[in-house]
Amino acid sequence: MSLIKNKNPFYFLLFLSCFLNAQEKERDSTKTEKLKEVVVVGESNVTSVSKKLFTVSTIKRADIDNVAGSNLADILFNSLNITVTPDASSGRSTVSLFGLDGQYVKILVDGIPIVSDNGLGNNIDISQINIDDIERVEIVEGSMGVLYGDNAVAGVINVITKRGLKDQGWQLQLSLQEETVGDEFEFFDEGRHIQNFRATNQVNEKLSYAFGVSRNNFAGYYNGYKGQNYVNIQDNIVVNDSLRGTEWNPKEQITASANVSLDLGKHNVFYKLQYFNEDLDIYNHIVNGRYQNGTLNPTALDENYKTDRWVNNINVSGPLKGETKYNFSFSYQNQKRNYKEFVYNIFEQQNQSVETDALSQSSEVWYSKAFVNNIVSQSRFFDLQLGYEFTNQTGFDANASGAYSNNVVENTITNYELFGITEFQPTTKLSINPGARFTHSSQFNNHVIWSLSSNYDFSEKLKLKAVVGSAYRAPNFEELFFYFVDANHNVQGNEDLQPEDGISVFVNLKDNFKIAKEGYLNTNFNFFHIYLKDAITSITTEDEDGRTLFTQDNIDYSSRLGFTLDNSFIYKNWNIGIGGTYLGVKNDIQASGSGNEDYLWSLNLQTSLAYKIPKWLTTISAQLKYTGETEGLFSNSDGEPFVGVTESFTWLNASIRNKITSNIEATLGARNIFDVVNINSSTSAGSHTGSTSTSRLIGNGRSYFLKLTYNLNF
Repeated sequence: MSLIKNKNPFYFLLFLSCFLNAQEKERDSTKTEKLKEVVVVGESNVTSVSKKLFTVSTIKRADIDNVAGSNLADILFNSLNITVTPDASSGRSTVSLFGLDGQYVKILVDGIPIVSDNGLGNNIDISQINIDDIERVEIVEGSMGVLYGDNAVAGVINVITKRGLKDQGWQLQLSLQEETVGDEFEFFDEGRHIQNFRATNQVNEKLSYAFGVSRNNFAGYYNGYKGQNYVNIQDNIVVNDSLRGTEWNPKEQITASANVSLDLGKHNVFYKLQYFNEDLDIYNHIVNGRYQNGTLNPTALDENYKTDRWVNNINVSGPLKGETKYNFSFSYQNQKRNYKEFVYNIFEQQNQSVETDALSQSSEVWYSKAFVNNIVSQSRFFDLQLGYEFTNQTGFDANASGAYSNNVVENTITNYELFGITEFQPTTKLSINPGARFTHSSQFNNHVIWSLSSNYDFSEKLKLKAVVGSAYRAPNFEELFFYFVDANHNVQGNEDLQPEDGISVFVNLKDNFKIAKEGYLNTNFNFFHIYLKDAITSITTEDEDGRTLFTQDNIDYSSRLGFTLDNSFIYKNWNIGIGGTYLGVKNDIQASGSGNEDYLWSLNLQTSLAYKIPKWLTTISAQLKYTGETEGLFSNSDGEPFVGVTESFTWLNASIRNKITSNIEATLGARNIFDVVNINSSTSAGSHTGSTSTSRLIGNGRSYFLKLTYNLNF
């Protein structure tokens, strides 16, 4: 599973570089730039996200470096309204926004949705995104279907990757990161080990290119389990104590990428190629105590998933005439996941036989999007933006089809979409932006999505923005095609499902104040309401043979209501952020008559602190986040839905980043300082089952990390 362990070239190169620079005492004599806001309102130059239409929160590269995250989950964990949900078995980490899971959040890279196991842009495993390739992350809250189509119900996360350099020449970057997993760490065998290399060449002011490779090796989280080669033998008999394996399964990720940016006159062409490989091992906790030729030969039936993904993205942008500009994107992506089930010989520590070796999942996506803005640029009162989006996705997912399904469904969905946004500016302070999108789908009913946003500038600093918009969430592969039928079960998907419809209202008021001579306070207040109708949930009915059938239907609704207050205070070398959200959730399950008539309210708090010491070229930072009780929908063992409540928890990270020499930087820190591992969910499952309490893994304990980065510019 690992690469070359004892002779890893990444370690050799970094420590050679450190040795060559050991005598260097020179410090950067230029004045350190004043620490900027941790979260600011931004605008992407490669996508149609615009601060005129939406409030865009931006996580900058400096903030990413302060956290030294091992993947994107560590970066987004500190965002106020985002909750990261990890899965210990699969190693996946997905996000939820305002309590709506990853199926309602669209994730883009450079404005293009990412292919996932059985979707495009939604329910993405964010642990698979290489953060060393990220320039910044944009977060937009609210239904954004007009600009981003299906599944952009709760919001959009747009990852902007790095491009060229400011000056001509080369930049070589090499980084190593060693991290404990809880209190577990050994070089190569326990903990997390990350190596990254990237080279960028700014050939001239018009041409740049870059290439790099990254390896992220997670050795698993034991948490009391004994590992792959453990077996309990007493009196020459295998005793199954279920302690074999790990709590969190180990996985290794390799990412290789290359890009080129070329200016042709006033037009820019950007091409990015990426290959991703993930190798996930699942160790069975049960050991088979078999005898072979009179000798005890313990084995275990283990599993392995190997994912390969290729991404080809191209973006072309520039002026058409005057202020009228175009932006064209095209993407081809494919992903394949292979499943292997094999007998592992514990004494021999090798595979004994292969039971299953097959392609488990496959997705192929053709995607294109283009828009033209400032079409009526000569008018001071009216403007127009028009665009199209095309998606063709073909694939299958054997796991989502169900273990008992003999017919693995291959499905193709093609969407043709046209959208337009107009701008009316009756006064210099007021602008009104209505928009609409028409979607023709090969599988679902046609949809018309709409939005209306308005801005009013009371002054240069005090601004009001209101956004009302709609979006829809398409059914996923499992909801459509799942099949689990035997003598005791009859659970099937529903191929007639239609998308859920979502409507959101967001009102944002922002202001900034100058405090003292070098102090600034930025304040953002948000009111929001998200409403889902025709929500998909489990129902009980009868099949054609009169048997009880558990399936899915569009019958529920869900509502989110709340307020957010976010403040950023900057004074000299201090940068302090503090924010809170008061969120109310109301769900209704019409099929079972259960739900809650009133909103269940929860309080979420987030604070961040960064202090820069220019004399020592050091930044000290910390992030504290409190997540209150949340309400969600669960299913019992019979597939019946019910409402449950997940308990609150608090998460704290801290780090110190220091520039040791002009080329070498070190970041030392701790994650999950309060040692959160499990959180409990209490449920009241209705008439058939009483109240229950379950525990869910949310973290792998208090962890410590050290990251060394070597930068060479020439």
